[in-house]
Amino acid sequence: MATRDYQDVFVNQKFLGRGAEKAEIKKLTAKNQKTGRGVDLTGGLVELKYFESILSNNITGRMIIADTGSSVPVDEELKNVLDGLPIRGGENIDLNMLDTEGNQIKLEGAASGDGLYVNRVTEGYTDESMTKTLIQLDLCTKEFFSNEQTRVPGRYSGKISESVEKILKNRLKTDKNLDIEETANSYNFIGNDNKPFYTVTWLMTKGIPADGAYGKTAGFFFFENKEGFKFKSVESLIGPTQGGGSANKKNTKKFQYTGTKNNRKGYKTIKQFKINKNIDVQEKLTIGAYNNTTTFFNPYDFTVKSKDFSMEEDQVGKVKSAGKDIAFVAKEFRAGPTRGMSAILDMGTLPIGKDAQEQVENWKKDRENLNDKVRERMSQAVTRYNQIFSVSVDVLIDGDFSLKAGDTIYCEFPDISAKKEVSKETSGLYLIASLCHKVAGGKASTSLNLIRDSFGKVSPSSSVDDVMLY
Repeated sequence: MATRDYQDVFVNQKFLGRGAEKAEIKKLTAKNQKTGRGVDLTGGLVELKYFESILSNNITGRMIIADTGSSVPVDEELKNVLDGLPIRGGENIDLNMLDTEGNQIKLEGAASGDGLYVNRVTEGYTDESMTKTLIQLDLCTKEFFSNEQTRVPGRYSGKISESVEKILKNRLKTDKNLDIEETANSYNFIGNDNKPFYTVTWLMTKGIPADGAYGKTAGFFFFENKEGFKFKSVESLIGPTQGGGSANKKNTKKFQYTGTKNNRKGYKTIKQFKINKNIDVQEKLTIGAYNNTTTFFNPYDFTVKSKDFSMEEDQVGKVKSAGKDIAFVAKEFRAGPTRGMSAILDMGTLPIGKDAQEQVENWKKDRENLNDKVRERMSQAVTRYNQIFSVSVDVLIDGDFSLKAGDTIYCEFPDISAKKEVSKETSGLYLIASLCHKVAGGKASTSLNLIRDSFGKVSPSSSVDDVMLY
C-alpha cells in the first residue's frame, strides 16, 4: 500500500481522535540542512499523526502547524516558518513524545538518519486577520528517500533472509535495527537494478519460515515500526511467541469494550470499535481462496505441470491461527477448484556453479523435488495473504505509544444478543495491521486496524476464561 493511501485511510476515519489521554511533546523541531536554521514547532502544533503499518515499508507522519509569522530570525527580521526556515522539502524533523504511562516514540537525530524528514508541504488557509497560516507537513523516515536513490544490482544466492539483510545493509545502508526472521529456503535471483523496497517486498511471497519455528507456510511481511525494520512470517506474527511484539501470550496487552470505564483489572478501555464482517462467498470462490489449481510452465525444461491447492487439506491443523475456526462455506461449494491460474515457475536463477554447464547439472540433481516445493510455495502464499485479512476490526483507544504495527493484542467485544457477555465469535487475539497515534491539544488517542485469519475466541493465557463483562 502506498504511503499516501495509507495515511488517507486514517485521516478519514470518522471516530479518529475522540479518545482522550494526556500526552507530552518533549521535542518537535525542524532544521533546514542548507541554512542551518532550526525552529521549535511545539508552540504552533495543531495536530500530529504518526503512522505504522505492516503494509508500509516505512514509518510516516503528518502534522499541521499554525505559522504565526514571528518564529524564525532572518537578517534581523522575524519571519514565518515557511519562508524563514525555509521549508522546501527534505528538512530534518526531530520528534520525541510520551504518553501518560511513559511510553515513548523517539525519532531524533534526523541529521544522522534517525529522525523524520519533510516529504510534502501543503499550505493551508490564512485567517481573516492575516496573522496565522495553517501548514500541513507530510513526514517520512530517511530510508524512504534512500530507496528512491538506490538500486539492487548483481546476483544473490543463499537463504532469502540472508539476501534481505544484505540488501538493507549494503544497498539501502540503513543503520536501524533489523529483525529478520530466518527462512528455511534459498532463492537465487538477479537484482535487475530494482529499488531495495521493491526487491524485499518481492521476496516476501517466496519465503518459508525456518524448520522448527512457527510452521512452513509461505508468506512474509516487510515493514518498519518504531523498533526498526521487520521481515517476519505470517506464522510468527500470530504464533505462540508473537514475533511482532509480545514475548509470550501471558504479557499480551488486553483491551475490553464495556461502554463504561468499569473494566476488569488488567484490561484497558476500548472507546469505540467497528467490526468489518464483510463476507462475500462469491468473491472467495472467484479468487480461489478455498480451492484452486495453478498450471506452471517451467522455462528451464519447457514442461507444464499443475498443482492443486485446498485450504482444508493443506492448511487446517497445519498452520498457526489467531482464532479457533477458519471461515469455510458449505462443503458442496468447495468440492473442487473454483479458479484456474497459470504462472511461470519461479525457480530463481540457476544454482551456483563455475559455468553454465555446472549450474544446469546442479539443478538437474534434484529438479523434481525442487519444482514441487516451488509450486507448493507459490500456491500457499496467495491463499495465506488472503486468509490473514479474513476478519478486520477498527478500534479506538486512549493514546498508547507502546503499541506497534505487527504486535498481537487481546480484545474482548460484547455479544450483541447478550450485551453483558463476551462475544466468543469476535473476541480473542488480533494482529495490529496498522496504527495511528494522534496528538492534539495536549491529548493523545490511538486508532488501530486489527486483523486475523479466523473466528472464535482464544484467550491470551490459560488463566483467562470466558467471563462476563461488568
